[in-house]
Amino acid sequence: MLDMALIYYPIRLVSHSRFLHNPAIKIGKLRINLFGAIFGLWEVFWGVFFWYPAMTLYGLLRRMPGDLLGKLDPFRRIPICIGYTWGLIVMTLFGMWAKVEGRENLEVLREVDKNGKKGKLKPAMYVANHCSWMDIPFVCQIFGFLNYKIIAKAELLKVPILGKAIQVGGHIFLDRTNRKSQMAAFKSGVQCLKDGINLVTFPEGTRSKTSRMGSFKMGAFKMAQSVGASIVPVSISYADKVQPLDFAFPTKPSMLCPRAVVKVGKPIPTEGETDSDLLEKVWNAIADGLPESQKPSPGTPVGVQN
Repeated sequence: MLDMALIYYPIRLVSHSRFLHNPAIKIGKLRINLFGAIFGLWEVFWGVFFWYPAMTLYGLLRRMPGDLLGKLDPFRRIPICIGYTWGLIVMTLFGMWAKVEGRENLEVLREVDKNGKKGKLKPAMYVANHCSWMDIPFVCQIFGFLNYKIIAKAELLKVPILGKAIQVGGHIFLDRTNRKSQMAAFKSGVQCLKDGINLVTFPEGTRSKTSRMGSFKMGAFKMAQSVGASIVPVSISYADKVQPLDFAFPTKPSMLCPRAVVKVGKPIPTEGETDSDLLEKVWNAIADGLPESQKPSPGTPVGVQN
């Protein structure tokens, strides 16, 4: 009964938040508590029997002679839809939805024809702070079934199931130590924006060890600048309370106090902006949307070299 309650009725466990975090066992360098163990078993089961087979099949079909699937789905939207469908099930069952605020700020990106009729959103680069693995699914809540690509570090290719999914989904891998990889990632990102696909990047480069936002790397911003795309600042609050840095899986539902919140800021135009001015505007916009416990420490540089 407890296992079923953890999965289907997480909102009833508000008074047991301490129990959800403790006790926890340590496996290697990471820890797992009861909630995380149940979540992890669910994810591994469906990852092995649904996610991985679906991604493998999609990849195989893309390599068939004539690449019919590639012609039907040139921008690899199908893997994104499969992933979001899986996310809908998982996030709902485990109470993992973050509260999304500021969606109305995106309306300035909506195309409007000469008759005043509103159309789809123009592609943009969504930039967020990063202190937890949960930042990725939280940002994806903004898009739903819309196509997007994440600029991910190359090390994720080694992660079982996840690496395969990111690769098949057409996301952009970046090895910051390899100049050739940087150039390839830049070209891929620019092409995505030209094709009408949104980009997601975490410019700190890695998860914050203190939960406080750190300095940004400029490289990804240049992708948006090169095509005149706007940058959307996204402030993610309390993702580190849902899945702390030293835990393999989430330790509690996102709706429990403190609730995870995703704040979508006002899009920032890139045209006519210098590199340093643009970096500072985005950095400040994201920092302003964070709680005091996650704001940058005094003296933190806005930007650093890639």
